[in-house]
Amino acid sequence: MSAQPKKVIAENLDKLLAETPNIRRGAMPREIHPMLATLVEEPFDDPQWLYEVKWDGYRAVAFISDGRARLVSRNQNELTGEFPEIAQAMQDLPVENAILDGEVVALDDEGRPSFSLMQQRTGMTSPGTRGPRNRSLPIVYYAFDLLYLNGHSLMAAPLEQRKALLEQAIPADKGFLRYSDHYPEQGTALFTVARDKGLEGIVAKLRTGSYVQKRSREWLKIKITRRQECVIAGYTDPKGSRENFGSIVLGLYDENGKLVHVGNAGSGFTGSTHAALWKKLHALETDKNPFGEKIESTRKPHWIKPELVAEIKFSEWTHEGERGGIKMRAPIYQGLRLDKKPRECVFEFPRHTQAEVNMAEEEATT
Repeated sequence: MSAQPKKVIAENLDKLLAETPNIRRGAMPREIHPMLATLVEEPFDDPQWLYEVKWDGYRAVAFISDGRARLVSRNQNELTGEFPEIAQAMQDLPVENAILDGEVVALDDEGRPSFSLMQQRTGMTSPGTRGPRNRSLPIVYYAFDLLYLNGHSLMAAPLEQRKALLEQAIPADKGFLRYSDHYPEQGTALFTVARDKGLEGIVAKLRTGSYVQKRSREWLKIKITRRQECVIAGYTDPKGSRENFGSIVLGLYDENGKLVHVGNAGSGFTGSTHAALWKKLHALETDKNPFGEKIESTRKPHWIKPELVAEIKFSEWTHEGERGGIKMRAPIYQGLRLDKKPRECVFEFPRHTQAEVNMAEEEATT
């Protein structure tokens, strides 16, 4: 490892410390709960904000210390053994110790992140089980934040300064590690590019914002494709030539902790994913209705223990009468998520963009 990059990092850190007095030396945190973004309706342009691509993969916090690196999911699950090539690449970074925040993504032939390919890459299709892994599929770690560096916590530093240090630490020759670039002020233009390239969306981040370990309006996500993680609460009988099951019964938890039916997904399956999911559904069957009440369904539902989380793509939310409630229109199964807990599957409707922007900017000045 070259000594020159380490010297540049140290010089930039000294400059940052001089410009930001509230940063202090301290021991490296052993646990980080990633900062989460608030969903808003539409893109916007604002000179006080930076804009990044929203990556479609597994969120992962990287801890680098004593020449070793480890990756941890947002739920504190160990990911190092799953992505050893990324951990190895991080050990070669020109830092003594550091904590990075980013996303592990699998790339398709056009270099776009694909959640479906990520599942094929890991073979991780449900908690505690694993299918065949396709190690030939390329993966990368997009680093978008730097929380700790060489004995100093950077979480109170402005985002723009954290990212400047992060960019210095990531090698320019790419490989398994990539710096997640940002674009100042022009969120609408980036949203258009992301839409044209078939990406999931963008994230707007307040330039002066600190890093907080919770959901915040200082990070705003704008989705191009509507996606939602849902609890699988059951399945319906098959119809026609289909075997095993017809559709999966989906639910979300409301603000009172009650599981609410939001629709059934019967499309998006391949022959193999349909068969694999059926084994998991069958193993979790129960007589207890997770919703606690009758649901609207054209076919008889069979219940399972609410332990599986599915990624669902859909067109819009629609209200289907007093009893039907809010439902997903045209839900399509994308795969199972292992980085989300069932209780994290809650209703998330986009908030008014300008209102959230105004409140974030106002709070940042107080």
